[in-house]
Amino acid sequence: MTRPLKIALALPLLAVSIPAFAVSTPEAVLNDANRPVTAIAAELDVTPLQFATCFAGVSPARTEAELNGQRERNNKAILLPCLQAINPDITNARLDMVMDKYRAGPPGN
Repeated sequence: MTRPLKIALALPLLAVSIPAFAVSTPEAVLNDANRPVTAIAAELDVTPLQFATCFAGVSPARTEAELNGQRERNNKAILLPCLQAINPDITNARLDMVMDKYRAGPPGN
């Protein structure tokens, strides 16, 4: 198989797989109309940019079907240690309470 043919066959697979691994940028998080970053950051005693930087590595559910315990655990494994490095007083329970308070309804299917 020639190299151009291999590339042509791989491009559609790449286009489908990239969104599954994509993460946000802090700027995208700061400008997300569905996420009150300033309020969340204030309740966690971090700056909005600090919260946005930590949250940028999180992969929020895009559909209701993606809401599951494993995704939440994976996201928490990214978000909680990052926030605790900034503010060691943030506990798992506190993060859950704040995020639940500001969580939007389930994503559309």
